[in-house]
Amino acid sequence: MTNDETSEGEWVRPFAVPINIHFAREAADTLREYREMVADGLDNVGVPSTDSPIRSEMAWMQGIPDPVGSARGSLHGMLLEVVGMSWDTAVDHVRALEHDIIRTPAPVWSPLVIARAVLESCLLVDYLFESPLSGATRLARCAGLWRKDTDYSANFAKVLDQDQAATDLDAYVMAALDECGIQARRNASGKITGYEVDGEHSNLDYNITGRTRERLPTWLPMPYGLLSGAAHGRPWMTDRARSLAGEGADLVGEAATVMTALMVGMASLEMGLKSWQRYFGFDLDQVIEEMEQYRELMSLRLMGFAHRSDE
Repeated sequence: MTNDETSEGEWVRPFAVPINIHFAREAADTLREYREMVADGLDNVGVPSTDSPIRSEMAWMQGIPDPVGSARGSLHGMLLEVVGMSWDTAVDHVRALEHDIIRTPAPVWSPLVIARAVLESCLLVDYLFESPLSGATRLARCAGLWRKDTDYSANFAKVLDQDQAATDLDAYVMAALDECGIQARRNASGKITGYEVDGEHSNLDYNITGRTRERLPTWLPMPYGLLSGAAHGRPWMTDRARSLAGEGADLVGEAATVMTALMVGMASLEMGLKSWQRYFGFDLDQVIEEMEQYRELMSLRLMGFAHRSDE
């Protein structure tokens, strides 16, 4: 059992009933409307504010003599592209969750697995856009993630007997980071453990479990253990669906599972939206307030639908 698979309690007991179609449809509509609120907010933000972190970091990099300044500008451009891709991936999984909730037969554990994908994409957005954070540390984080992903890509290339491609990719990344004036940090055995930019450093990657606890909104206290239990098919988690079904019956999807996935998806989008807000200086306070009011209202409404009968 890994360190992210510990049961963390059941705050969702009011939804400890089998999924019914009324609840499923209302839950899917709720998530869709919440996602559209987030999208509308970002679509109407305009340009970054003059005192935003992104503007100050762009000015900082432009003030660095070439070739280092332009090389760091290119790395920062890649950072923005990675965040945009991660955000789009999160939204894509939210859409998938909307459809999964209403399928027949009702889902059992898949909503939690999809919600975990939403969460992890939004965590990456938050990690790279975190503010306040110095531009040097931000570039060090980007370098670490790039190095880590390069290792994964290189290992995959070797599986395909493309050793030369793996070697070329490694050399390209090392040269690109060297052009940026970014130094590798190594342990006693010489293995790269992170990167340093102008005296500030970052590890190769971040601890997902720890960052989940630190960065998600406080109204969602405990998601990652449940998500991991479902994703890894751990018996402590999956046995619940069998117990709810009864002797000899198929596994039964629980409204609590859908509700947990729903709240994780909402919390992840809120976390990501606030990251965009802080880094670009966007005025999103009203949108976030409306999202909070909508979430609280729909949580109560969904409770009624969860206990609704077909009669």
